Amino acid sequence: MLNSVRFFFTIACIFVATLTSAQDVTHTIAQVQGELFASPLLEQVVTVQGVVTAATDYSYFLQDGSGPWNGIYIYDNTNLPAVGDLVILTGEVIEYYDLTEITNVTAFTTVSSDNDLPAAINLTTGFIAESGEAYEGCRVKVTNAVCTNPDLGFGDGYFDDGTGDCMIDDMLYSPDPAWMLGEYYSVTGVLTYTYEQYKIEPSSAADVSIGMAVGSISASAMNIYPNPTVDVINFRLNSNAKAYVYDTNGRLVFTQDVVSGDVNLDVSGLRHGTYSVDCVSETSILSASFVKQ
Repeated sequence: MLNSVRFFFTIACIFVATLTSAQDVTHTIAQVQGELFASPLLEQVVTVQGVVTAATDYSYFLQDGSGPWNGIYIYDNTNLPAVGDLVILTGEVIEYYDLTEITNVTAFTTVSSDNDLPAAINLTTGFIAESGEAYEGCRVKVTNAVCTNPDLGFGDGYFDDGTGDCMIDDMLYSPDPAWMLGEYYSVTGVLTYTYEQYKIEPSSAADVSIGMAVGSISASAMNIYPNPTVDVINFRLNSNAKAYVYDTNGRLVFTQDVVSGDVNLDVSGLRHGTYSVDCVSETSILSASFVKQ
């Protein structure tokens, strides 16, 4: 009887040791990402650890630090972790239409729950659209981004904080009310890459703030002349910006990149009426109304 107990104890120890060994962390997420567009560990099996920052019923995002290269997408329809879980998992590194991800998860352990999420990194919309690779899978935030197109299809919308358009998607959350053209938003979410575009994925209503964020970017009136005008409005800017012109119903009429200094904005193609213009830069928003004769 004693020998049987020792036998089963030995087998149990071997099993536990094997399980523990299988879950020893082999790489950081940054090593998996490789600080490259494609992972240097393609088709290799890795074991990583991180906090779940967002989740669906078939996938989740994992992050092991705040900052670039520390996030990754996990395709896993077997395990269903909750946001805030610290997990260790083993899986295969792949590139799925240029999105680095881990799939074919063969081992999974929840270490703890209700952990704080890594801090979201403040980025500009233009930077995300052009250079988002380093923050793929990471929590990011854009502030005071105007909605320039609320319905690109498939729940996508375009948003611009004055540095260029980037996409916000509804993979994890559909906004209610829906995105509104010309409205300003501050949005937090994980950054992913599909259909050759980087997209922010907010997880809930708590990730979306409507209207100008107080204290983040200064907003003030702008002096426009002549006003009324026939063909052009003139004003002065201290920094490069993007001009948004709206009609009296709040509909976006056109946008134009403008450079610092004396600006001459051609409005000769507009119909007679009253319009407003917002000039949005990284540090300020200047607004004014004018009458087109």
